[in-house]
Amino acid sequence: MLRSLFYDIWGWFELRRRRLAMNWALRDRGDGLFFVFLGLPFLAVGLIVYFAYTARETYDGSRIDAGKIRAREIRCLAENIYFEARGETLKGQYAVAEVTMNRLASPHFPNTVCDVVHDTRWDRSRKQLVAHFSWTAFKMRLESGSPAWKQSMDVATTVYHGYYEPVVPDALFYHATSVNPYWASSKKMVARIGNHIFYR
Repeated sequence: MLRSLFYDIWGWFELRRRRLAMNWALRDRGDGLFFVFLGLPFLAVGLIVYFAYTARETYDGSRIDAGKIRAREIRCLAENIYFEARGETLKGQYAVAEVTMNRLASPHFPNTVCDVVHDTRWDRSRKQLVAHFSWTAFKMRLESGSPAWKQSMDVATTVYHGYYEPVVPDALFYHATSVNPYWASSKKMVARIGNHIFYR
């Protein structure tokens, strides 16, 4: 449908262009130039509409529509909730999801949810790249039919679309209460929820 709309718009512009060319040849050149400049905004709007509604490029360069991109992003967010906080309260799961989305909004992290979830950092004590979210470094088994996965998907969808009250505003980091990472002392604590401490 969009392709045919584009061809209709293109055909209309092509017809006008040919008429302007005839006018240009037969009349005073000043009138033709006026009509050329008059048609440029219509051409620009037509191209914007065409590019806005055509398929978008994905991470691997293939063509995919916006709905599939959104579904992939929500799944990555749900996987992070599932593996990082499935044993936590609902508030704790919202907090983990919120940190992920806060990172997405930050200029210091990647610009897609999936890239944020699978991001790595240099660990100076181990002298190697380590995953921000440790589960991504291992092959983890996801039980897709479980209530925990369904709840992770529900939380991910809600947080991805922004239909929730912030639990840990501006928080970009968290860790389990059972560990004491070196970076924690340089951050400001926002909240302690369940088995996680959140920082900005």
